[in-house]
Amino acid sequence: MSQNITTGGFPERVHIAPVGFEIDRVVLPFMKMKGERIHLIVRQDSNQRGINCQERIVEDLERAQKPYQIHKAELDLLKLIYTCRKIIAGELDSGNHVFVNISSGGSIQGVACHFATLTFKKGVSAYYAYPERYIEVVDPTRAQNSAGLSKIEVVPHYSIDLPTSDEMSFLVLVGQSKDSRKSLLLKRCLEKGLFSVEGKSKPYGHVILESRYIRPLEEKELLFVEGRGRNSRVLLTEKGRNTLLLNGFDAPSN
Repeated sequence: MSQNITTGGFPERVHIAPVGFEIDRVVLPFMKMKGERIHLIVRQDSNQRGINCQERIVEDLERAQKPYQIHKAELDLLKLIYTCRKIIAGELDSGNHVFVNISSGGSIQGVACHFATLTFKKGVSAYYAYPERYIEVVDPTRAQNSAGLSKIEVVPHYSIDLPTSDEMSFLVLVGQSKDSRKSLLLKRCLEKGLFSVEGKSKPYGHVILESRYIRPLEEKELLFVEGRGRNSRVLLTEKGRNTLLLNGFDAPSN
C-alpha cells in the first residue's frame, strides 16, 4: 500500500517517522493520533535488524490498511534535515497538517527531524512517544528497543527565520559562482531574471543588489563581503553553506 494518495481537497493528518530499531514507537502513536498517512524515513545502509524493524512496521500498517511511503536517506544530519523538510513542504502545499515523530529513530535522526520542523512557521508539530517498557532481550521476530506506548508529548513549536525564496535564489547563485565579485553577481542576477534594471539609471542594479540581497543576508549571517567596491567578493559563511545543504543544494567551500 506504499503509494501517493490524493486527499480530495480535504486536509489530512500526515505523520513522518524516522525508522531505527523501533516498531511500536512508529506505529502506535500514528494509530492513536488517528493519522491518515505516514512517511517512513529509513537508512540507506540499514543492517538486518533495522530491515527487520522496517518489515514489521510495514506489516502492521498494511494490516491496519494505512497508506505509507518509504524514503531512503543517508545517516547524515543535513541530508536528513533536507529529506524531512522536503516531505513536510510537499504535505503543507497540499493543505495537510504534519506530525513528526522525533522518538522513533536514533539520536541523529531525531535531531534532524526536530530541526526540520523548526524551519516552518505553522502546520507542523513534533512529538515524542514514550514506550511502556524498554527491552533488554531482543525478540528476533520483533527486534525493537522498546515496546508499547505510555504517552505522547507534543513539543512546543518555535520557528527559525530562514531566507525568503528570493533571498534563497541569490544564495544559490553565490554558491554556484566561481567568481563572486559584486559586478559579476549583478550580471548573473539580471541573466537569471531575479530583477530588472530596464529603464533605470546605471547605479540602480547595484543599489538593488545591496539592499535586497547582500545586506539582509549579511544580517542573517549567511554571507559576508571580502574587499571594497564593486569588485569586492561576496562569500558564503559556514551558516550560509549549511543553509544551502539543508535545502538540497551543493555548497562548495569558498
